[in-house]
Parts: sequence; structure tokens; C-alpha cells
Amino acid sequence: MKTKTLQLREGFAGQDMFVIPRPVLARARQHPLVRSAYPTDIGWFPNASHHYRDRPSGANQDHLMMCVEGQGSVVVEGQRACLKAGEMLIIPRNTPHSYWAADGNPWSIYWVHFLGEDADYYIDRIPRRGQSVPIEPPAQDEAVRLFRYCLDALRDGYGLPTLIYAAQSVQHILSLLLYRNQSLPIEPRSGKRRSSLDLVIDYMQTHLQEPLRLEDLAREAGMSASHFSERFRTQTGQSPVAYFIHLRMRLACRLLDLSNKPIKTVAIETGYRDPYYFSRVFKKSMGISPEKYRDIKKG
Repeated sequence: MKTKTLQLREGFAGQDMFVIPRPVLARARQHPLVRSAYPTDIGWFPNASHHYRDRPSGANQDHLMMCVEGQGSVVVEGQRACLKAGEMLIIPRNTPHSYWAADGNPWSIYWVHFLGEDADYYIDRIPRRGQSVPIEPPAQDEAVRLFRYCLDALRDGYGLPTLIYAAQSVQHILSLLLYRNQSLPIEPRSGKRRSSLDLVIDYMQTHLQEPLRLEDLAREAGMSASHFSERFRTQTGQSPVAYFIHLRMRLACRLLDLSNKPIKTVAIETGYRDPYYFSRVFKKSMGISPEKYRDIKKG
């Protein structure tokens, strides 16, 4: 157990911190640009000597810590990890934990407590619960800028436009560190196999020219057609067939944008032998014909 003659929760020279009033958050989180993921508390603790927190019952929010200098220790559910410069760590909500800065080389950390309808998608990207993860230097530099922008904005108060900006900033930070950080393993949760639905989507991508049926896709997933269809719709919001058409139309748009291939050729390369049927499917998906789509000036 960690013992110190001096233990500080906050109060570090140069620190920056905001705890957003909960009644204000309760109203703001109803907004569609906020509810996905939003900060409840956010801060910057530089050279945080004697920084220490102990939460035997955890916090009511998910907690991201990003260390840019120095180091410290974090204990999550009895498992200890070292958090050093160039690393981050996420503590899921309601998880017992404690943490403290190193005595001789205390950490400088940006941190944010967050909640939201999509928060679990970020948590699931961490390979090991309560363990530190390296951050690619460009990703860390950008995350620092985003933290600063967010903290600076909150100085203006807690009006809805500011809280929308703060929520979008935090979503950008989380997406950057967890989905654009090349140092993070591609697979979420170490040792966990990719889901059968992910493998089916890969299968779709490599068989766009083939007339795949629901039964074919369900067989790839190792499920009955009805169970597979239900699982797929729950995960993606679309039926398997609609998603497959979406992938085909995305390829068709790319071919129309980047080549001068005839519509008939584009149809064949996206799995449609009948160019007239392809045109009907394309217009239903995109709202205009392939010919009109190609004529639109883009960029």
C-alpha cells in the first residue's frame, strides 16, 4: 500500500482543471453532439509531486490519463502498472483503483473523466484493463493541443456551445489516441480473436464481385441465417445484405471518381452484370444516377 507524509489530490503549480457542474451536464448531454462522449472533469497537472488518489469503489466515470513527462504508478483491481512519459492509461468506471506520482520524477499528466453513449467503444480498445499503452509521438503532440484547446474553451464558462466544443474535443482525443495511434495494437484486448462478424465484413470486402446471399454470409460466421442477421443488424445498424450493397456502392463511387471506365464496366467490377439494374441500385443508394454522380465536381 502506498504511504506518503504528503498526499495531494490537486493544487500543483501551473495546473489547469475544470469540474463541470452536474446539473449543467445533465442538460447538455441531451444534445446529439454531446451525448456520444463528453467530459465531466478535465485537467492538466504538471510536475505533480505528491499527487495521490485512492478510490476503493472506483469513479462514476471512465478516466483517461496521458503522461507527457515523468512517471507514476497505477493500481487497478489489485494489478499495478507504471505510467511513464509517452504512455496513456484508461481506468473504466466503477473500477477500484489508486495512483500516485513517482517521488523523484513525478509525472505531468493530462487527464479527463468522461461518460457517454459511446464511451464503451473507447474502453474496449484498450488491450489490457488498467495497463499502460504507448502513444506514438505525433498522436501525443496532437492530443496535447486538443487538451489545451478544450481547457482554454472551458474558461469561457459552461454554455451549451462551449460544452459541445468540449465534448467534440474529447471525442477527438479519444479517437486519436485509441484509433489513430500506431503504437496501439490493432486488436482490442490482448489475445482476443476478432469477432466472427468482423471476419464476415472482411469476407464481403474481398468478394464484392460475387453474388453473395445471406446464407453464404451466415455460413462464414458459423451461425444460422436468422441469428446472424440479428447479430449483424445489432452491431452495424443495417442488414447484412444492405451492408454488402453499401460496400459495393462505395467501390462504385470510387471507380466513378477516379477512373473514366464506362458505367457498364463499373457495374461489372462491383458485381452487377446488368448495368441497368446497377444504375437502379446506385440511384436508390445515392439519390442520383451514376452518370450524374460522375458529372458532379468534387473536391
